[in-house]
Amino acid sequence: MFSHRIRLRPLAQLCHRLSIATGAGLQDLKIWQDESRRGSASQQRMVGRVAQALAQGSTLAESVASTGSYFPRLFRQMLEVGEVSGQLSQTYERLAQHYDASLAAKKVFLSKLSWPAFQLGMALAVIGILIWVMGVLPAGAPDLLGLGLIGNRGLMLYLNGLILCGLGGWLLIEATRRGAFWLRPVQRWLLSLPLVGQAWQTLALARFTWSLQLVLDTSMDLRAALPLVLDATGNDHYARWGPDVARRIQQGQEIHVALGATGVFPPELLDQIAVGEHSGRLAEIMRRLAEEYQERASTATAVLAQVAGYAIWLLISGFIIMLIFRLFSVYVAALNEAAQPI
Repeated sequence: MFSHRIRLRPLAQLCHRLSIATGAGLQDLKIWQDESRRGSASQQRMVGRVAQALAQGSTLAESVASTGSYFPRLFRQMLEVGEVSGQLSQTYERLAQHYDASLAAKKVFLSKLSWPAFQLGMALAVIGILIWVMGVLPAGAPDLLGLGLIGNRGLMLYLNGLILCGLGGWLLIEATRRGAFWLRPVQRWLLSLPLVGQAWQTLALARFTWSLQLVLDTSMDLRAALPLVLDATGNDHYARWGPDVARRIQQGQEIHVALGATGVFPPELLDQIAVGEHSGRLAEIMRRLAEEYQERASTATAVLAQVAGYAIWLLISGFIIMLIFRLFSVYVAALNEAAQPI
């Protein structure tokens, strides 16, 4: 959970440089030695480990595997395929395109979420100010928030709570990025939600179609490729079917039949794969589908950001409504007290 892993932007930049250097005919050892002087300290250390393994005579796949989980599984597997097939430069380029698309989707999501996040930050700041202000009011002043947090002590408790929530959010993001086992039921549950589920499915299928067309351009054995492709979706709803699909391919079933038996793929996608298999143009059709689903993924990302924004606005609205009712109850209580005979 806490092991170092390369971030998306440095990984995309690394793939671009590796593609250019490999295409220029430079040796792998030279390329990775040069890369060991770029990037963050952890990146230099891990890339240097790859260069050291190459210098000792290991293959590129073995050298990259020596870094553990620092590089994504898809990256490690595709390097092995590219090395065996002699298409390393093309493999690096396709990986770079994939990571560039992921970065673009992330940028769209964050840009659409920035204003609601700013509003949430302002609302949280207002709560903190109210807590502090209630501490300087005369003794016996009402607790406007009803949280029992008043003055400097209440403010410190409130800030500590925000820090804990922030750490929890960071751990959740990291667990999602690393595919933590305990999040798998959550991934399947998200697919059942209206609007969110459809967008979540589109993102997974975009990664699936891209990964499948990538491996189809190589000589990789489908029995090993399809579990990798399903794992690349980043969603356990699809990834858990990898061994079953590989077994069906081993038995001689066609790809669309093996995938259809899982019951998790839309019929229109399976129909396109069937047409590609029967016409002998599966790689070409998958390239077109990958582009189509990439466009859908951009829309799905915007939808998820919009839903998250609405959730934040709903939270802020709930706080405002709660504060209004709280102030009204304090006002009514004050009126009732004033109306009582002395």
